Amino acid sequence: MKRTTPRHRRSALLPRSWRSALLAAALVLVPLSGARGQDRPLLGLEVRETDGRVDIRIGDIFGGGGIRESLASGLPVRVELITELWRDRFFDSQEGRSEWRATIWYDPLAGTYRIETADPPVALVTSPEAALEILRSRVRADLDPGSPGRYYYLGRIQIETLSLSDLEELRHWLQGELAPAIDGDEEVGGALGRGIRRLFVRALGLPALRAQARSDPFDWEG
Repeated sequence: MKRTTPRHRRSALLPRSWRSALLAAALVLVPLSGARGQDRPLLGLEVRETDGRVDIRIGDIFGGGGIRESLASGLPVRVELITELWRDRFFDSQEGRSEWRATIWYDPLAGTYRIETADPPVALVTSPEAALEILRSRVRADLDPGSPGRYYYLGRIQIETLSLSDLEELRHWLQGELAPAIDGDEEVGGALGRGIRRLFVRALGLPALRAQARSDPFDWEG
């Protein structure tokens, strides 16, 4: 059943002209900060010879771009990793896709960092370094070659900060302005919402990092 949103529920948080100006400004902002200056790349992919799966290496996400400072100030840090398996041939084809996400919070009263991932759900540590080790131990991509051929992996990682008030404001805005347009398509709505959220992050000037990596091509005999 298609879900519709009545017109009277559209958000009035910002005038329409302001919202349009915000999106226009976000589109011309400079790209998000990269991982320059780090000894270790922000993202690395290495193929296992035994089963054709990929080991993912995350660099020091707290070492640059203001992420550590944002975390210390109480803003949540979100990590999103997208890994794709591609068949290497004359016309490359995508054979699989995996998404992995994590959120890190800092509690200044307890002096602890809370790491939330899908499985296991929660961990508490006392330093950003320990939080990073938790992320590195949990990150994974459930992909493997299904048939003989030549393959490679592509990976993209995004680290961003966003305040709770901004998240709530953006949620109401998306519900009011975008829900009628997407006409109940949850998959399209989720992707569209994430894209505009990133534009919103850039418009606010909040710290963010992103990087991509590609594994060496490999032959899999199955």
